[in-house]
Amino acid sequence: MRIPEHIIEQVREQADIVEIIGEHVRLKKAGRNYLGLCPFHNEKTPSFNVNPDKGIYKCFGCGKAGNVITFVSEHQKLTFVDTVRSLAQRLGIVIPDEERDDPTGMHARRDAALAALREAATVYSANVQSGSGGVAQAYFDRRGFSADVIAAFQLGYSAESWDAMLNHLHANGYSNENIVDAGLAVVREDGRMYDRFRGRAMFALCDDVGRVIGFSARILQDVPGQPKYINSPQSLVYDKSRVLYGLHLAKRAIREANTALLVEGQADVVTMHQHGFTAAIASSGTAFTPTHAGIIKRYAESVTLVFDADEAGQNATTRSIEVALAAGLDVRVVTMPHGTDPDSLLRDEGRQAMKDLIDDAIPWIAWQAQRAAAIGLVNDPLGRSKMVRTMLQWVRNVPDALQRPFLVRELAEAFRLDERLLMDELQGLRQAVPTAPPSPTSQTSPTNPTSPTSPTSPASPTSSTGPTSPTGNSGAASSTAPAARVLPPERELLRVALCVDHGMEILLHTYDVSAETFISERGRMLFTKVMIASEEHPDVLHFVANDPLLPEDERNELLGMVDNTAIPSKKWLDFDVEIPTFDAEPVIRAALTQLRFLMLTERIGELQRLAETIADLDERQRIHAQMLTMITERRQLSVFFTETIPPPTEPWPAADPQ
Repeated sequence: MRIPEHIIEQVREQADIVEIIGEHVRLKKAGRNYLGLCPFHNEKTPSFNVNPDKGIYKCFGCGKAGNVITFVSEHQKLTFVDTVRSLAQRLGIVIPDEERDDPTGMHARRDAALAALREAATVYSANVQSGSGGVAQAYFDRRGFSADVIAAFQLGYSAESWDAMLNHLHANGYSNENIVDAGLAVVREDGRMYDRFRGRAMFALCDDVGRVIGFSARILQDVPGQPKYINSPQSLVYDKSRVLYGLHLAKRAIREANTALLVEGQADVVTMHQHGFTAAIASSGTAFTPTHAGIIKRYAESVTLVFDADEAGQNATTRSIEVALAAGLDVRVVTMPHGTDPDSLLRDEGRQAMKDLIDDAIPWIAWQAQRAAAIGLVNDPLGRSKMVRTMLQWVRNVPDALQRPFLVRELAEAFRLDERLLMDELQGLRQAVPTAPPSPTSQTSPTNPTSPTSPTSPASPTSSTGPTSPTGNSGAASSTAPAARVLPPERELLRVALCVDHGMEILLHTYDVSAETFISERGRMLFTKVMIASEEHPDVLHFVANDPLLPEDERNELLGMVDNTAIPSKKWLDFDVEIPTFDAEPVIRAALTQLRFLMLTERIGELQRLAETIADLDERQRIHAQMLTMITERRQLSVFFTETIPPPTEPWPAADPQ
């Protein structure tokens, strides 16, 4: 979709950059500006500056800069168009419907998947009110969920049918591809499809802005062999390692309290919110990950763990402590009474009992010492030493070096050990950390002419014109891992940004290009630098050529891309000659198509390897269906290469005459 420039400008002017960034970063007023910890890199001293008068932000640590649109786009991993849409909807600005420029079709597929999920959530919610949804309503009633909390969390019921959702979505214009992309259907080996969720209580999974991106479905009647929960699969829009259940409803409370309440399951989150603990969140369908911890760090400096009192809950607490500490979070732990979990405690004993427990939450070191006593390590010197050494390893991974001596002191006091002994042990652990081996993606190996990365393949880092016959198989996935050098199609996009008048604007606004469009780490880094430069300097090529702060290797690489490709000088306008024009759009579309081809090849290989490790037949069939869709798309892109992009008949614009 091409959004009119006046709409984009209206969004920029009306959006309150301090309010919007303040939803994700803790900002403190400093004169006329606001300061906070940069959300784009780890730092201890605030260097992230927001200027409300100019409507811009700038990090003086990592160099990230931009306006409210670029912040939301990069922080939430949205395309430019989706970002403007989201902000416009928030501001009540109407965007006229226009056709989206989407050469690879991925934006349309994502939009359709999100729309299908939104429609499914509406249907599941309506089902609860129907006669067949009485069993789900009874379950919600037993949990004590009010009508308001059911609506806020978009709880629902999936009909006990093999095709009710399929038929509904088909009737509303959604294709099989849209439904599979949304994770709402399972594809059998014979190609037939059926509803993934049937006869279950539905918990909508949302991203941090409240869009439905998946579901968690709880069984309502005990059926032998059936899992208690079925979750949406990884998809175009759902990545379980990045989703914290309830975050879209909890982030304001987390920011205000400067701490998140982390519980184990969706029902616990809903019950906590029902009783006023609106900072409660949970990981979704997976263990607590470093990515989850990093997301919490954007909103708060600490996390309070409120896990079940059983052995599994205690083990999960220990794992979560380690992950949270490594992200720089302060960690406290609620000691739940034996045999309880947050949901049962609130229903049986009420809000005050939970409040007292949260108020009495103890630091993680004290909790670990209590656990050592509970599991019988008090009189076991070997077991105690192993636990202390493990905790020292956690301390070693705390990002803030100034915190470590204080943590060592607390550890020494908790286990009645000599502080100097522990400091010596910590120093030994730090010295024993092996140097990480070079990343395989940072090494350049000779090109094998017969491999999928030969000069005639789109994966080739040395090819200048892209593939002539991109028919590589899925085994090429390993060759398309993030490359050390900029790939040929990435070079073309950078050349457009540097050489074409308003080239960066065309890439960002018309084709939704972002750093995530690039496959190679080098390409992403260079594009980000050019994008920042283009926002601050009208003549970005001149700036790149003369910026004393730009490393010489980066300047040489960027200038090498534009050698003999500069736009003709405007001095030619003084003469009676015809100035050649250059159409950048075919170049951009070809580059984006080649990058899409590479990404498909990599993803097909990943799915192929994943399928070989999965025993569940339904899941394997779903993966095969995804692979088939991707292989079909890749074949279509191959035709696009050979039929739509003929060999260039004219070079890039001639060099600037001087």
